[in-house]
Amino acid sequence: MLEAGTLNRRVRIERNIGGVDDLGQPVDGWAEVGTVWGNVRMLTGKETLMSDADVGAASASIRIRYRTDITNGMRAIVDGVVFNIGAPLPDLAGRQYVDLPCTTGANNG
Repeated sequence: MLEAGTLNRRVRIERNIGGVDDLGQPVDGWAEVGTVWGNVRMLTGKETLMSDADVGAASASIRIRYRTDITNGMRAIVDGVVFNIGAPLPDLAGRQYVDLPCTTGANNG
């Protein structure tokens, strides 16, 4: 059973609504899907080299109440930190929660 006390962080879920501008250039834009309570568990951290600069990256799992409208490619924002959502892992048997495998640090969505 998912206990409400373990969901102690506000999580804003956003989807990309990007398109192209008048010149045909890609434009990123994000729209809020919803704000929910969640539990953030940081799993691993590492430092990598990107474009000749050290970049810290981390993987995390965010557990929220069960819902079916979240897909990979969306992002979650918790306390100002942007997490890129991978393939959601729903609790299909109990329909109580969804685990969102995420990465952060290498980019901002």
